[in-house]
Amino acid sequence: MRMHLMAALLVAPLCACATGPGGTWATPTGTGATVAAAVENPIYHAFKVPVCLLRTPALLPSALASAVVPFSKSKEGSGVDYLTNNAVADCGPPYWITAAQVASEP
Repeated sequence: MRMHLMAALLVAPLCACATGPGGTWATPTGTGATVAAAVENPIYHAFKVPVCLLRTPALLPSALASAVVPFSKSKEGSGVDYLTNNAVADCGPPYWITAAQVASEP
């Protein structure tokens, strides 16, 4: 029971900030956006680095297989194109969350 109470206390502030009045997303501006960006950066990197390091090498077998037997009618193109697109999406910019990005979130 105690763990449930701790989980509720940790998640409640996040839920309270999820939407603003009228069902729109709450987007802080000014100092609030700077604080939100500073809080989000370590979390962003905690997820971005493992995704970049683990997912990109996992796509290598399909890229190699497509070099031997090319995909015929794939929306993503060949396996090498798919690998390149995902590597750019996973490991590419943005590297930092800025206050402007926080303030312009939908």
